[in-house]
Amino acid sequence: MKQGIVFFFFIFAFSGCAFLFKEPGRPPKIDGVPIPDSKRLIYIQNVRNNTYSPGMHTRLTQMIIEEIDRRGRFITTREKTLAKYRLYAEIVHYQQVGDLMDLADRQITSELFVVTRVEIIEAETGNKIPMERSEIPGRVHFSTQVGFRESELEAQNRLLRVMALRIAEESERAWYYSLSGILN
Repeated sequence: MKQGIVFFFFIFAFSGCAFLFKEPGRPPKIDGVPIPDSKRLIYIQNVRNNTYSPGMHTRLTQMIIEEIDRRGRFITTREKTLAKYRLYAEIVHYQQVGDLMDLADRQITSELFVVTRVEIIEAETGNKIPMERSEIPGRVHFSTQVGFRESELEAQNRLLRVMALRIAEESERAWYYSLSGILN
C-alpha cells in the first residue's frame, strides 16, 4: 500500500507539468512576466498551393501546426474568432531539377526547391506583423538510385519538415518582437 502511494506520487510529480500547466514547457516572458494565453492564441489558415505539386499544402499545414504546438510559444486554435493572430501561408514556387544525369539522360540525383510566402496578421486590427522575410525558401537533394535512396514524396516530406520549422521560428520571432520590441 505504501509503495503504491509513493509510486503514484512519483508518477504525478513527473507528469504533472503537462497536467497543471496545460502545455509543454513554459510560456514565453517579457521582462520576466509571462505573456498571457489570450495574446498567444493563433489560428493557422490552411496553406494555399499555387504550384503543380498536389498535396504539399495539406501536409505543410499539418506540419506547421505540429511544429508550433511542439515549440509551445503559441497556442493554436481551430476557432478563427478566438484567435488573437492568424498565420497565412502560400506555396508560390515548386521546382524539381535534375542535378546529375547518366549517359541516357536519366536523372540520378534531383533537387527540390520550394518558396513559401508567409504573413501573420493581428486578428482585431488586420495589421500585418512585420517579418524578417516574407518568402521562406527551402531546398533538398535526393536520389532514387544512389546513396540514401528516397522517392520524391519522401524528399518532399523532409523538405516540408524543415519549412515548417523555419515558418514557426520566423513567425514566433516576429510575434515576440511585435509584443516586446526586443529581438530574441
